[in-house]
Amino acid sequence: MVQLEIIEPARALPVLSSTDSSNLLAYAQFHYLPKPEKKPTFLDRFRAKPSDHHPISLELITPDRWQRWQDDRLVAQGANTLGRIPLVHIQNVVVPFEYAGASEVEPLIPLQDELNTRLSDRANRITFQSFKMYLGKGIETFNEHPVAPGRMWMTDNENADILTFGGDSNCPSEDAHLADLREAMDKISSVTPIAAGAIKNRIGRLTSAAALRITLLALLSRTEKKRTAYGAGIQQICELSLAWLDHAGLFATTPDERRIEIHWPSPLPENDLEKLQEADAKLRVGVPKEIILRELGY
Repeated sequence: MVQLEIIEPARALPVLSSTDSSNLLAYAQFHYLPKPEKKPTFLDRFRAKPSDHHPISLELITPDRWQRWQDDRLVAQGANTLGRIPLVHIQNVVVPFEYAGASEVEPLIPLQDELNTRLSDRANRITFQSFKMYLGKGIETFNEHPVAPGRMWMTDNENADILTFGGDSNCPSEDAHLADLREAMDKISSVTPIAAGAIKNRIGRLTSAAALRITLLALLSRTEKKRTAYGAGIQQICELSLAWLDHAGLFATTPDERRIEIHWPSPLPENDLEKLQEADAKLRVGVPKEIILRELGY
């Protein structure tokens, strides 16, 4: 069996060439082994707590050999019959001349902090200004009978008045600032409010694929980049798996036969009738039938 394992970045250490970041010289990964169970000794009874030391297993893989170390002791080793490091590294966001790549969340952190600050200020203001205050002028019994539902006052003073102040007033500049922050986050993340389900205005009936493609252009572009990056990784995984089976003598293949092609489905809803009409038009102009059937998913 060919076993595929996802390596967490926290327990992996790539050894790169000093002149070329794409040249991987060796790859090391470590993990903690289960702590051996043993009875406490006489000295453990006087310690504050028993020892929490866990054995550490380190696996070092080079194109020629592999080694397994446990607590600085070499416990196993052997030759790497594949002749290359069986590793497929996929960057989430590809960055030239870097191994780790870039983060999608890191550019959003300053905007999210600013948005949290402004929303916190608004919540604090609403808390202290949510209740209105009233000032009665020229009304003798205003202090004795405070404002209440159904309360009425009567006076003969023509200059009497009740002034209302306080409460959460409208702040157009604050609303515009919050809207700009959310729009900036949508642009950086490439996730439009329509894709996130937050449709606030009427945008019409998006029934055609062309209208949806224009509306979700940023998200579709990002999806295509992800498919390119992860598609290349899937191809390398399949190639390595077939190479292992070939070297083990279980399934003989040539380097050309290990190459695969990935066909991603369209992320937009498609009309089957339109696809069949398009396939019929391609068939009439001379496109091979095998290619048309493959595009249709058959």
